[in-house]
Amino acid sequence: MVLSTFLSDLFLSLVSLSVAYRFFGKSSIPSRSALYGFAIIGISAGLGSIHFLGINTLDPIYRFFVGLSGCLGVPLLGLAFFHFSFRSISEKTFFLLITILFVLYLVFAYLVPLPIYSTVVGGIAMLIVLLSSIIRFPKHNQAAMMGIVGAVLFILAGLVIGTKGSSGPFLNVDIFHVLLAIANYCLGEGIRKLS
Repeated sequence: MVLSTFLSDLFLSLVSLSVAYRFFGKSSIPSRSALYGFAIIGISAGLGSIHFLGINTLDPIYRFFVGLSGCLGVPLLGLAFFHFSFRSISEKTFFLLITILFVLYLVFAYLVPLPIYSTVVGGIAMLIVLLSSIIRFPKHNQAAMMGIVGAVLFILAGLVIGTKGSSGPFLNVDIFHVLLAIANYCLGEGIRKLS
């Protein structure tokens, strides 16, 4: 049992699921994209908190959702911002993209393991969020700032902090979880304000 990581993962789960809930029942593509993306991340973190509590029964499901979170959950957040600034996505295209991202996750996680895949697709998603937010900045400055802050925190958490080792008295994985929770809140607010 790692109490601090249990708490940080639980915090990430609760924030992500509460942000997802704000989009529940909304029919627009960005809202559904946000709902699915934040829900996947929230479920993953919730299963992680159970894992770090020392209960290993659900570990296979936890590991599946960790991968799904990075390869589908995070890209769905980028997709919401893509819809706002670059090109409107039809419902048919939306579900086709979900299917493609899910199949690519299965291929690169289980058939031809490629550990860097989730980092690449997550990085692309956050780059889309940044570019979209910069484009929207003059007219939608609050939403744009939330998108920029969320994307920067996501990138900082994933590429600078990571999940290994510690920074002073704090485990990096705990800092990672807290930064992602704040990032998810910011991204959710950005999507909500642009919807």
